[in-house]
Amino acid sequence: MKKASIGLIALLLVLSGCGNKMTEEGSASPSALTQTEGTAASPASTQASGTPEQASSDGYVFEANGIPIPMHAEAAPILKQLGKPQSYFESQACAFPGLNKIYQYSSFDVYAYEKDGVDYIASVILFDDTVATKEGVTLFNKKSDVIKAYGDKFTNNLNLYVYDQGKSQLRFVIENDQVTSIEYLAKI
Repeated sequence: MKKASIGLIALLLVLSGCGNKMTEEGSASPSALTQTEGTAASPASTQASGTPEQASSDGYVFEANGIPIPMHAEAAPILKQLGKPQSYFESQACAFPGLNKIYQYSSFDVYAYEKDGVDYIASVILFDDTVATKEGVTLFNKKSDVIKAYGDKFTNNLNLYVYDQGKSQLRFVIENDQVTSIEYLAKI
């Protein structure tokens, strides 16, 4: 039930962007998100200008089935290893030329941004407790589990706990002492 709720919230955010429509794998559809203070940032807002940042080994890296997914990495080789997504969405970016792309897998979404015709990893959002961070944190863990794994050097704004490392962030929404959202985010 919580997985469906989180997925529905993410879908509503996607559909609230710049002229959107949803499709299955292989067909085009626009969507975009915007970043607001105290809420999870969207891939569209992370790369509004400049050149793509290099994938950083010192940043947070999500790993799915042994496949590392670093932020700002070229998306094509990673997506090929992950296999066909359950669904795919794309949209014209509101903040810069190019497309935002969302690849939905069973337990997480991979967001990519397009820059100069090449797609790069912008974000990974976890949707259930069958996937975890490298440090073992999953959805529904307690706040103390997050702090034990990542320490107390975070920023907190409206239940959004943000850890910065290199050119990435690891973001946890914690409500009623329980992790309700986990997002890896590429930052400028």
